[in-house]
Amino acid sequence: MKGVPGILIAVGLGIAGAICNWFYLERLAGQEAKEQFIGIKAGTQLNAGEVIRAEHVIPVGIPKSSLGNLDQVAPLWKFRDAVIGLPTNRSFRGGELVLQDDVKTPAQRDLNEKLGPDEVAIWIPVDPRTFNPSRVNPEDEVSFIVPRSAPNSPPPIDENEPAGNVQSGGTSEIIGPFRILEIGSRTGRPEVQKAAGARGGNETSITVVAKMVGGKLEAKAQRITDIVRTTRSQGLQVMLHPKKKR
Repeated sequence: MKGVPGILIAVGLGIAGAICNWFYLERLAGQEAKEQFIGIKAGTQLNAGEVIRAEHVIPVGIPKSSLGNLDQVAPLWKFRDAVIGLPTNRSFRGGELVLQDDVKTPAQRDLNEKLGPDEVAIWIPVDPRTFNPSRVNPEDEVSFIVPRSAPNSPPPIDENEPAGNVQSGGTSEIIGPFRILEIGSRTGRPEVQKAAGARGGNETSITVVAKMVGGKLEAKAQRITDIVRTTRSQGLQVMLHPKKKR
């Protein structure tokens, strides 16, 4: 009989230890850093093809130690603006996570479909040391700063010719503005590309729109293409213009 109380005490201590350990693990899980993903709000029903709206989604925190490769296939909550407004590929019920394959990203159109009458696309190399592509997007307008001392640079356009916006002065000239079609192979904002799971590519060239006038390139486009050709495609410095108010 003397051993029974000891056994009971040991069992009681074991149970107490298990309870304390469970409380510790729960508290640790609550303190662990989490990554926020896009979840469908409880009570929400979306059919395939319906558009995801802001009121449909909520942030879902998942401990980083339990992510696995989820962050490679599901857009993060901070990129929700790139998902909101897109149609779904499947049906959703409340409590589900949104994956990259679950949304239809805007289709990549051929370049010639983005051009208007008498417009052409030209490719301009840019200087990666002075250009931050993450801050510039298709449909923005830019000009190019060309040093007058550039080797083999063609002479400036005759002042009597309609040159568009070619500004000369000092040691450089500004040629533009031009509307951007693509930056490297990127056709949209970086967060949209990332939310769609697209990998970033080389962004050391810009595709811009130029106009044809009487079967010839407009003066500013001819000027910039001449400089690119004579300088053997050296990267140019880019100047971003303010966004036009509509």
